[in-house]
Amino acid sequence: MGERIRQAGAVAWAVVGLATLLALLGLVAWYLRVVWPPLVLAGAIVFILNPVVTWEQRHSIPRALGTALAYLALAAAVGIAALLAYPLAADQAEELGDEWPQIRADLEARVDDWAEATRNWPIPIPTWGELEDEFGNNDSDADRDSIAERVEQVRDIGLRIFHVGIIFVLGPIIAFYLLVDLPRLRQVALGLIPERSEQEVLLVASRLNRAIGGFFRGQLAVAAIVGVMVSIGLAIIGLPFWLLVGMVAGLANLVPLIGPWVGGIPGVVIALTTRDVSTAVWVVVVMAVAQQIDNHFISPIVMQRAVKLHPAAVMIALLAGGTLGGFFGLLVAVPTAAVLKIIVGHLWRTYVLGEPLEEVAARSHEEDAKPGVGFVEDVVDT
Repeated sequence: MGERIRQAGAVAWAVVGLATLLALLGLVAWYLRVVWPPLVLAGAIVFILNPVVTWEQRHSIPRALGTALAYLALAAAVGIAALLAYPLAADQAEELGDEWPQIRADLEARVDDWAEATRNWPIPIPTWGELEDEFGNNDSDADRDSIAERVEQVRDIGLRIFHVGIIFVLGPIIAFYLLVDLPRLRQVALGLIPERSEQEVLLVASRLNRAIGGFFRGQLAVAAIVGVMVSIGLAIIGLPFWLLVGMVAGLANLVPLIGPWVGGIPGVVIALTTRDVSTAVWVVVVMAVAQQIDNHFISPIVMQRAVKLHPAAVMIALLAGGTLGGFFGLLVAVPTAAVLKIIVGHLWRTYVLGEPLEEVAARSHEEDAKPGVGFVEDVVDT
């Protein structure tokens, strides 16, 4: 009985220690949150391009030159895609700007009609004016007409654009230096690890590399494929602004689980305001078919191993990430949850349950080889 009490006490103190450590790390991360967006962007670029740069290095290309060539290839691919899509996208954007007042008027009328039809329901649909009041977009508010309010809005928009610009400038620069010095940084990191812990750290690092790198590479590839599929499908059914809607759907697909459905909202709205209900139904069909193709064919081919997150865990991670970090938080919520799962799971097995490292490594390799149970999977480690 005494031995069991001591074991229970050790487990309890271990749980308290892990919780305290995570809380302290979270507090530090929150105070330093301004540096995370460019660092996360740099990390994503490193995970995406490192297999290419490593392959070039194995073929006797200096790492700095290989990194520059990878950047040029990526820039060329993005530039070619932009040149091909820009004329049509610009025409559709201009047409959407011309038709937006009418689209908004039709949408307001439909929302007000739905609100009137559901007025006696237990939970009625709010009118357009009530929605504007709720989200603070009531243009009739006299305060919004003041010069000070307009200046404040312009200043806020300017600061946001400046911050986004800084992120997209610093991120690639940091990623370039990291890609060039990655082997040396790895050796430096290994030199800081005690010899008795080197095998354990390498085991955890390899699992983190598979999870994070696979997530970023896989999500980017799948989002591009889904965007092309949705654009083609919407063009076939004759939806106006089909390319713009497809691009939005592809970008939304970067957010696991909920992004694909959110990406279909603009298409349904445009269908209801410029066509009819049957076109809106066809939009839903196109989105559903694209997601089924993605779930059953594209993701299993592009993504081979999973980060092993249950759908409920994905939803909780997205809720927490969106609440704390907005859209940026949604993008990093799932890989962050995967990292926490891997680290906490490893610490629990080795330091709480006392399992030997060899047994933990064998079980980890066995789990990584199994198909995933969630919706988020990663590509084969390269």
